[in-house]
Amino acid sequence: MKVSFRAGSLSAGIAVLVALAVVAGGWLLRPRSLELVAAQTGDAKLQAYIDQHYNSPGHRLEVVVIGDNSLTFAGRGANEHSPFEIGSVSKGFTGLLLADSVRRGEVKLDDQVGTLLPLGDAEVATATLEDLATHYSGLPRTSTKPLDVARGLLVNLDGSNPYPYTVDELIGQAKADAGGRGKPAYSNVGAALLGQALARKAGKSYPDLLRERILQPLDLQETSVPATAKEAAPDGYSSGGRKEDPWIQDGYAPAGGIVSSAGDLSLLVQSLLRGNGVEALAPRRAFESGDSEEGDQIGMFWLTSSLTGTDRKMVWHDGGTGGYRSFVGLDLEKKRAVVVLSDVAISVDDFATELLAEQR
Repeated sequence: MKVSFRAGSLSAGIAVLVALAVVAGGWLLRPRSLELVAAQTGDAKLQAYIDQHYNSPGHRLEVVVIGDNSLTFAGRGANEHSPFEIGSVSKGFTGLLLADSVRRGEVKLDDQVGTLLPLGDAEVATATLEDLATHYSGLPRTSTKPLDVARGLLVNLDGSNPYPYTVDELIGQAKADAGGRGKPAYSNVGAALLGQALARKAGKSYPDLLRERILQPLDLQETSVPATAKEAAPDGYSSGGRKEDPWIQDGYAPAGGIVSSAGDLSLLVQSLLRGNGVEALAPRRAFESGDSEEGDQIGMFWLTSSLTGTDRKMVWHDGGTGGYRSFVGLDLEKKRAVVVLSDVAISVDDFATELLAEQR
């Protein structure tokens, strides 16, 4: 009876929070004036393309068209060195770390995550690294622990960071959540767990592993996992124009905690276009859930989809935080790619894919 009373009270409390979030969220996200910053940097032709095709509310924006040996930048209120939160594009970095760890012989894709992290007899312990990298682990998008759910609702009210959890707290969340193994379900919990498992195997923190194996070899000097507000990107904006706190992440860093620049992401993409690390991009399983189109496939977090308006495929990942949106897309056949970064939480995917399809 005591347990049932507490659960019922907590559920009722969460219901109240939901109602408050809906009411307050409707007020907080009222349309406000958001326009691209007038100050322009970079290529005039690409600036003209932005003027003609970018129709969403915006503020700071960075757009890059990338070839095997060429980079074309255009920015509004930003240049190729400006820091942006890249959200789930961080998963693309974690996928590259997985491919690297496999090449080194440190792990195998069929290793169970419970052999790398202290997950005990939790159901998720038997998920393989490939299950985690392809979103087949059965873990939910975010933690379903009642207090974590309540925190997520409160974030809608105050624009704060929804992922402040430590590595140990992440492990506790994963132990509490599993089910639905064998079918794709996008999971920030699973992506974070994989990155932390790779770090634990290497005897390093995730930021140190990322720095040693990806950032330093590619000379990505403007990419990091911020640990403090001082290290973070500037506050971004919600879709309604409200300033949002930076997402500083520890446990969840492998899923969405990286800050980068258009210049650094372009160097990463050029390396991929030249064939480095492409095993992470290669499709491994079908991925036909969420917002993905039927027929999409997934590699080590990287998605492969039809490139609209062409007979080709694109490899891509997008990202979003409270105040940022990002997109990285590659046309491997044409050796072309695009990077689009915005400090407003409105999708840039359609604009970015249209731009990629233009590169014939």
